[in-house]
Amino acid sequence: MKYDDIRQIMAWLKEADIPVCIVGEFALNYYNVPRIIHDLELCLRAGDLKDATSIFESEETLIERADETEYNIYTEYKRGFPRFRYRFEHESCIVLFTDRYCHLEPFSRNIVSQQEHDRQDAKDAYSKGILDSMSAEQVATLPFPKFAPLFVGFCRTYIETQEVTAAIAAELLVDGMNIYEEWWRARFDASQSGLLNFALRLVEGKASRIADYTPNEVTCFVVDQKEAQRIRMIPGFS
Repeated sequence: MKYDDIRQIMAWLKEADIPVCIVGEFALNYYNVPRIIHDLELCLRAGDLKDATSIFESEETLIERADETEYNIYTEYKRGFPRFRYRFEHESCIVLFTDRYCHLEPFSRNIVSQQEHDRQDAKDAYSKGILDSMSAEQVATLPFPKFAPLFVGFCRTYIETQEVTAAIAAELLVDGMNIYEEWWRARFDASQSGLLNFALRLVEGKASRIADYTPNEVTCFVVDQKEAQRIRMIPGFS
């Protein structure tokens, strides 16, 4: 999906005073995970889902409801959420999730602020994955979730539902941002033993996921310590 299309969607929601952030594959790209983009996945406050759905339905010259689809183990998590597509673009859908489902409550505190994007060093920190889709200037205009709640949300979803895509996403984020045990322990309550143990298993497996034929020294997505230091400056990671 093109940047201009995404900005148009953001404008519709902003006009209705509905806060939103981009999750799914775009968010993984943002945090240094190379993934092909299939759909634009958006997260809204649960109380705004009905109004947002009505906005999309009202833009009937541009947007239409996506037909029901065959779900599989990798797409089952989208079942039951509103899905739309541009009439002139039938390959990608727009899927609306809630902050409750994504574990991004309270919503306003879990979105990367514009001030973080405006930092002098921010544009040099963005990952190659997201810059393959748009320019650094364009990235800075889009709302992405902060790393910690996004990562914890995937871990929590997996623990609660055994949803395989959530486990995969959490593992990819560990490798994308080179998460290590001290980082995790410093940010989360030791009483959350299920979350902690699952995350630590992912961290402990980093080295085993580096293919022998690659030059990577840090993770399967991070080549060396220089790159590891740079990506830690991505706005929203702290």
